[in-house]
Amino acid sequence: MTTAPVLAIVGAGSLNWGRHIAIDLLTNPAFAQAELRLIDIDAERVSLVHRWVVLVARHLGLTQRITATTDLRTGLTGCTGCITGIAVGGDRLWRYDALYPQLDGIFQPVGDSIGIGGAIRALRHAPALRRIAVTLSEVGGHEPVLLQVANPLNVLTAAVSDLPRLRVVGYCHGHDDTAQIIAQALGVDRSTTRVACDVAGNNHNIAVTSLEIGERSYDQAGIASLAPRIFDCPWREVAYGRYGVLIGNYARHPVEYLPGFITAEHGYGRAWGIPPIAEQIDPLLPPRQDRAREDLLARLTAAEADPAVIATWGYEIAHSREPLDHILAAFHTGHRWRGTLNVFNQGAIAGVDADAHVELPCIIEGGRVVRQSVHLPERFTAEVARVGREQAMLARCCRAYDEDLLVEALALDALMPSDRTVIRRIAREMVAFQRDLIGAS
Repeated sequence: MTTAPVLAIVGAGSLNWGRHIAIDLLTNPAFAQAELRLIDIDAERVSLVHRWVVLVARHLGLTQRITATTDLRTGLTGCTGCITGIAVGGDRLWRYDALYPQLDGIFQPVGDSIGIGGAIRALRHAPALRRIAVTLSEVGGHEPVLLQVANPLNVLTAAVSDLPRLRVVGYCHGHDDTAQIIAQALGVDRSTTRVACDVAGNNHNIAVTSLEIGERSYDQAGIASLAPRIFDCPWREVAYGRYGVLIGNYARHPVEYLPGFITAEHGYGRAWGIPPIAEQIDPLLPPRQDRAREDLLARLTAAEADPAVIATWGYEIAHSREPLDHILAAFHTGHRWRGTLNVFNQGAIAGVDADAHVELPCIIEGGRVVRQSVHLPERFTAEVARVGREQAMLARCCRAYDEDLLVEALALDALMPSDRTVIRRIAREMVAFQRDLIGAS
């Protein structure tokens, strides 16, 4: 690009995530002349984040223009790169997604990416995400980049990939979580020794295809020799025996994707060392947003009274582990970046449909994405293909709600009952509860 970048974070009112991604963008040398726009429907929260980002930016000697708005069209006009991290309904409806299906014996340790919980979350987020994407397509700069990070990542990224002018990719830090799991299991300090892995599969259901520890690289045979030392919970060992590959991510995610694990026989996850509900939405714990708001207000009050305290915040003002700024910078500069992206498969994983959105090692170069071909064991490939078909149908349902298509998709899900009559009833009940957000007729 020859013009100065105009960057936007939609969902910037996230009191933890939004402010750290903003600082990542502002400190990237590629964006030294950029304008940053923080966009959220919650005026109070985006104002808090804006105050924090401006304080930290000035402390770091940064001079970019930083604005906050609740007006989507204004915020996206001329935008060249947009990150979407929205959470429609917040933790309250996420909790509903996970808890309501338990009435029918359907338990999900997370419930934000797969199963009936993931499907309803996708349908709830899709109208808002489509509005963002359509607006960016209409008023954004030349071929703007839409970097999508909201869950369920496979479905929602696919649901906006049909719009003209946009370059759409998704990103999840599951590959980095996997590297962290491996490093901890092997006793490797990542602050002094590089640990990184290539992964492929569905978002939150990924297989480790190669591994680097320091100067040493491991192929599948090498990973097999390490695997027994990496089994951090009973589930990972059993899954390795079944599929012949080390499945990544924290176990609470992939266990939802695969059949025969989240059952009454196994305590709905407890036998595998996995709680039946995510900590973020556990009704026995205080709401996390309340805790985050109190913490941020205290920090702002202290820093506005004495800016010198910002220097003591350490990691709070350092670069986060998210490479979102590097991804956007690669598109902006045309320079090469290699990492994991969420994109259409298009033949990269043999045996998986071309229109399935998958996690893949990719290269961004010259402003375009190049997929790296990956071979996975046959049995794991079959699971990735099944989930890919399910989520491709859900993406179509997100564009135009269709109850029959929703039921057909959920019939492929590992957590759902085999009786389609039951699937239809549960889906109708859950859609009806939030019909105003889903837009179903």
